[in-house]
Amino acid sequence: MPSFETLMRLARARNRDKDEHTSKRFLEILEVLRKYHVRDGITPDEAVALLEDLGTTFVKLGQIASTHPDVLPREYCDAFGQLRAHAKPLDAAIVKKQIEGELGKPVDELFDEFDDTPVGSASIAQVHRAVVKDSKQVVAVKVQRPGVVEQVTDDLSIMERIVELYDLLSPSEGKISFKQLVDELVRTSRDELDFRIEARNLERFYENNKDRPGIGSPRCYEELTTRALLTEDFFTDPRVGEPSAVEGLSEEERDQLAYLIANNYMQQLMEDGFFHADPHAGNILITPEHGIRWIDFGMMGEMNGREREVLGEIIESLVKGDAYGLKRSLLKVATPTGPIDHGALLGACENIISEVIDVDLESFDTGAVFDELAESMRKSGFELAPFLVTMGRGLVTLEGTIKLVSDKLNIMQVLAKYAADSFTPEKIARRARKVVGSSVESVEAMAALPSKAMDTLDMLQKGQVRLGMNMDVNKKVVSGLRESINNFAFALLAAAMIIGSCVLCTTELEPQILGIPALGFAGFIFGTALMVYISALILRSKDRDLK
Repeated sequence: MPSFETLMRLARARNRDKDEHTSKRFLEILEVLRKYHVRDGITPDEAVALLEDLGTTFVKLGQIASTHPDVLPREYCDAFGQLRAHAKPLDAAIVKKQIEGELGKPVDELFDEFDDTPVGSASIAQVHRAVVKDSKQVVAVKVQRPGVVEQVTDDLSIMERIVELYDLLSPSEGKISFKQLVDELVRTSRDELDFRIEARNLERFYENNKDRPGIGSPRCYEELTTRALLTEDFFTDPRVGEPSAVEGLSEEERDQLAYLIANNYMQQLMEDGFFHADPHAGNILITPEHGIRWIDFGMMGEMNGREREVLGEIIESLVKGDAYGLKRSLLKVATPTGPIDHGALLGACENIISEVIDVDLESFDTGAVFDELAESMRKSGFELAPFLVTMGRGLVTLEGTIKLVSDKLNIMQVLAKYAADSFTPEKIARRARKVVGSSVESVEAMAALPSKAMDTLDMLQKGQVRLGMNMDVNKKVVSGLRESINNFAFALLAAAMIIGSCVLCTTELEPQILGIPALGFAGFIFGTALMVYISALILRSKDRDLK
């Protein structure tokens, strides 16, 4: 099957040729757009109604777009998340023909059992339970509806053509443009219509979590997976949102289960950098052993090492109540969008910190904090990085999910515990290296300061530099200033050595003396001796001045 991009190019070519079918569909879509006056932009409610009128396929795309607050405003994501696609199940014969076309073999040769009645049916695909012939594994076979790719690409091509023909780019205040909606639907379709992308997500997630106690996810059967077909493990466990999922569990077991879900999400964020972007109650199953299984990997989030480090700094700042640290961390991943107001941003960070510190964690509203944070960044002339927006929305969704399991646990409680538990020897060693590196840079800068200051004083004394007034600097003043600067530089060097050595002493760095890293021990002794020597020089200088 050709790629989505190739089909889009073909659809655009057909659209230019204006065949009979395309012309008819063009007029149908145009009539729907006129009905909602899209020239002036569309509100969230209008966008929902528009997608419903365009058909069930666009309803599904709208649902997927709801998980992308990095592209669409949150109020639109919330509205799209309420869309419900109702699709009539395909006849079993059509499904089997689709499977045979994808794999080149009849269904009877691939599976010992294949249930004709689907366990789920949507506008893009439907899922059937089956048993693999060779391995006897029970699997879920997700089969794409025939012709859906061509239908979507044709419709999107027509909508792109309408954007070109009409001025639909300047919406009224508080609305998004029709072009913005179309662009997101095109991007969403590219990922949703290629099941190989979901298969890769599924395999990566499985490998990340397979050794974590109580955490499970389906495996992908690559030999039974194509662009239009996805085969994975089939689970019958109840979803979090179903009453039977936590029925019979004690309050303590519920609390432990809720913590397991939230803590695993933190592992996905901070350790894997690859996380479930839509952790709602329907995507998490509860096992009889009080464990969990994640399903549905069509929409995932990803962070690189630097982004994970910044996220850790943000969490640490929230837990410590450090408004300045929170502001510094946010600026590392923010993009200026207009006039910048650092004062307003710092004030917003202080407000957020005060909410975190003052409120009872059990009643803490994670969603409200992230909303306030994003709004404060916008008002201060910055735009949050997409990964933070996606992660923030994921945490808000997750908070609602774990409340169905336990009303005691809060995301902020898990963030605080994770931050406390993350201070491993390896992390301390990394911080020690960073502190030592910063100390060395500071010492180098201070070591150069005396010579630079004396050069400036010499030029000042010779009249080569003027400060807007005539200054007569005698040799005694210059000598005293030189001595003070030298003492200050050595004192700073001694302090840096003592601090850096203390940090190194908390690590497992080899070689060691009496269980203490030798480098840290030697640095501490030398720094202390240097500090004593500097103190003696300062006292001697003071006694000389008094005489």
